[in-house]
Amino acid sequence: MPSISKRPILVVDDEAEILQSLKSLLRHEFQVYTAGSGKEAIGILQEQVVHVVMTDQRMPQMTGVEFLRRVKSDHPEAIRVIFTGYADVQAVIEAVNQGNIFRYVSKPWIPEELIATLNEAGRTYDRIAEREALLGDLRKHEERCMAFDEMIRKEQTATIDAATAAQLHSLFGEGRQLLARLGAAIIPPANPPTV
Repeated sequence: MPSISKRPILVVDDEAEILQSLKSLLRHEFQVYTAGSGKEAIGILQEQVVHVVMTDQRMPQMTGVEFLRRVKSDHPEAIRVIFTGYADVQAVIEAVNQGNIFRYVSKPWIPEELIATLNEAGRTYDRIAEREALLGDLRKHEERCMAFDEMIRKEQTATIDAATAAQLHSLFGEGRQLLARLGAAIIPPANPPTV
């Protein structure tokens, strides 16, 4: 997975002052995109790769929960965070139960806690992306192994020449590497980095 200098995040709120405040707070650590509505945010998501989406709950035309439901459907890899200053407990509970959000942050937020939450969301994005890449690599490896097995069965050779032995050695080595990656992807680190 290529490394990026700043993790791309999208902040959605209909209050321009809050967007500016959040952008000022987060810009040193993240690549911050902002949107004043769910519709504007959907446009940004169609043009930019975003790892974490953070939205206010109370917005006109489309609530945060409705927006995140759409994000989950159209961009399931994006980690979703909701924040609100209102007691929209039922909406947040519904969003959590449906798997539409990763975390809930209340307004006013504590800057250090907000940054820690976004970093945790980013690490979750990385784990999910690595698992998806690993699944793709495992499928390709399985296809190569099956093709190799088919070739050997067709030739029905009793002995293995040097080239075939080298190919077997390579396939087994790739398999061991994939298994090591699988173990790392399934079992999260015991002590995740602290912020």
